[in-house]
Amino acid sequence: MNPVRFTFKLDDLVECIFFALRLISPAIARHHDQVAYISQRLCEKLGFDEEDTLWITLSAALHDIGAVSLEESISDLRFENEYIHDHSLVGAIFLEHFVPLNKIAPIIKHHHQYWQPIGGMAVPQEEVPACSHIIHLADRAALMIDELDEVLSQRHRIIDYVKTHRGTMFHPEYVDAFLEIAGPEYFWLDIVSGSTEGVGERLFKLRNVVLFEEEVLSWTKFLSRIVDFRSPLNAQHSSGVASSAAALARIARFSEQECQMILMAGYVHDLGKLAIPTAILEKSGPLDEYERAVIKGHSYYTYRILQHIKEFGPLVQWAAFHHERLDGKGYPFRIPESYLPLGAQIMAVADIFTALHEERTYRAAMGRKESLDIMYQMVKERAINGDLVQLLEQNYDEINHWRQVSQKQSMEEYAVMNPLFVRKIERGLGGR
Repeated sequence: MNPVRFTFKLDDLVECIFFALRLISPAIARHHDQVAYISQRLCEKLGFDEEDTLWITLSAALHDIGAVSLEESISDLRFENEYIHDHSLVGAIFLEHFVPLNKIAPIIKHHHQYWQPIGGMAVPQEEVPACSHIIHLADRAALMIDELDEVLSQRHRIIDYVKTHRGTMFHPEYVDAFLEIAGPEYFWLDIVSGSTEGVGERLFKLRNVVLFEEEVLSWTKFLSRIVDFRSPLNAQHSSGVASSAAALARIARFSEQECQMILMAGYVHDLGKLAIPTAILEKSGPLDEYERAVIKGHSYYTYRILQHIKEFGPLVQWAAFHHERLDGKGYPFRIPESYLPLGAQIMAVADIFTALHEERTYRAAMGRKESLDIMYQMVKERAINGDLVQLLEQNYDEINHWRQVSQKQSMEEYAVMNPLFVRKIERGLGGR
């Protein structure tokens, strides 16, 4: 059998990430646009070719993606302190497993490295890509702008700072290029006026990328890690839902390709939780009315993020409709059974099954009998599909096995990053 291939518009894949980042942190998303703009201008001044400019600019447009899972704010990124490399490492680990974008992982990993380490600063154990130094300069310049003040009154202060650190913090050649592009007033007005928005997407227009099925799966895993790894309580949830849904779909006689699509949908079904503070996701007591309203928005945002990728087809609905009910009283679209795809109904059952078997701050993980009792009660209430729950019960050991295997693997991946997330907790980040 020939491997299944998908052709995507690269700007659709990129826009999917950018949309998610704008959803979580408009301030960091705006900062990304500004750093991408400055980096692109530097590349042009330095005479880089179109291909190198494209990848450097994309790296700049995603350089703080690790800060999203660490829930750092824009103010946390303004200072060169002992934690400044944490989000760079997280971002690089996220990206290195996704083939179309893994070439930018080393660039992002080192984007806070000085050109020449000074004082007691640690010397990098591996070669720092030259591109990282471009992004470091662009990043520091953008972060020095006080957006509450008139930008043209600040430019000389920023230029003087960059000149002062030529040859130490910043690459001398890149400083010289920056001084040239920073002369005209329009450069600074572009940065703060919104003209920088979408720099990355515009560079990728009309470019296609062909991905094999496994590479598309790695894309959905990449997105799920950004969501799940924000919290140890959720670090294995999406993988558990994905494996349970795929196993149930196979038993329900979905085709092999449909089962793969269900697996992918499971990985991204909670993508909209990027908009939910971990303080709500991890709350030990019952949610209040406001918190329940916030939670109910997550599947809507899953839909809005994924709709940018037209090639996903039914996968978008399978992922985003997992809180709809057969009686039409689910959320956020209130879709009745007659319009609710079977794939979405499978996802709903897999999501509930997985969640009941996971430990929560307010309860212990449940076993077979207790979880099935709850699910059959939901069948009586016309919330979920009884035939699917019956299939689940009949094949409980098999489905539960694959859930456990997948979740164990996710926790092993999370353990690699765990020290960085422990530091996040020590720093009092999260839930903002």
